[in-house]
Amino acid sequence: MDQMPLLALIFQSIPESIIILTLGLTLMGIELKWQRIIPAAVLSSLCAYYVRELPIPYGVHTLIGIIAVAVLVLIFFKTSIPVAICVAMIGIVIVATVEMLLCPLLLFFTGKTITEIWESKTLRILLAIPELIVLALMTFWCIRKKFSLRSPHFYRSNRTKDRESD
Repeated sequence: MDQMPLLALIFQSIPESIIILTLGLTLMGIELKWQRIIPAAVLSSLCAYYVRELPIPYGVHTLIGIIAVAVLVLIFFKTSIPVAICVAMIGIVIVATVEMLLCPLLLFFTGKTITEIWESKTLRILLAIPELIVLALMTFWCIRKKFSLRSPHFYRSNRTKDRESD
């Protein structure tokens, strides 16, 4: 059970949710609509805030978070269930990867333990900044290059394949 400080919700969780949604939507080739991304991200962060308060085993909150993000994508972006799940899974996998790469470096440079960082509101927020910057740069690059995992080259219909073989 983790008690996230309100300041961490505002300065860490909400920006991270905005970036996660934006990156996941971009990689799934869904048009970005900020008037939908912002409220969905705020609701996602609020869900995470309250789920972390529950006395459930560690890791279950991540599963609940994936489901919550997928449901929010379904509601706000009117996607199919598989696409919504992909958006949520892409986001969590990328965040987890960036955290696994940056966390040892941050611990090394600060000389602090993860427990010390999480117990300090200031450190918890400040040490999230490098992660947010890396995620934001990745997202910006994907948007700028129009990079998507749903490229037409990978998802051609059978009709197109049939016409090419004629």
